[in-house]
Amino acid sequence: MIGISRNTAEIEYAVMLAVLNFQSQFMKSSYQQARVDVSDDVIHVTLTKTNAIPAEERLAQSPEGRALLEEVHTELFRSGEALLRVELERALGAAISSLSSRLDTAAGTSTITVKLAER
Repeated sequence: MIGISRNTAEIEYAVMLAVLNFQSQFMKSSYQQARVDVSDDVIHVTLTKTNAIPAEERLAQSPEGRALLEEVHTELFRSGEALLRVELERALGAAISSLSSRLDTAAGTSTITVKLAER
């Protein structure tokens, strides 16, 4: 699983810090809550925004607006994915095979999925 021998709480904390630093420094987003779920080869990080942006709330009222917000979120994430990958691999001591992010406009959450490379 993870390269460095650590307990689950240490792994969750390291991942949370890396993701929150990426979100605040690169994406310029702030979140009130971050939940990290670790399994053998997949890590899910669910982020809940601190404050909703009024323009995004209005846009999310239509299916087309939600789709547009999700598309923009995905492209913004992809543009900085390499930065997050480096930080996570450093924090985990393990290679990552894939990273993805999904925005849930209804819940106001963003979920990042980290798949670890097989050893």
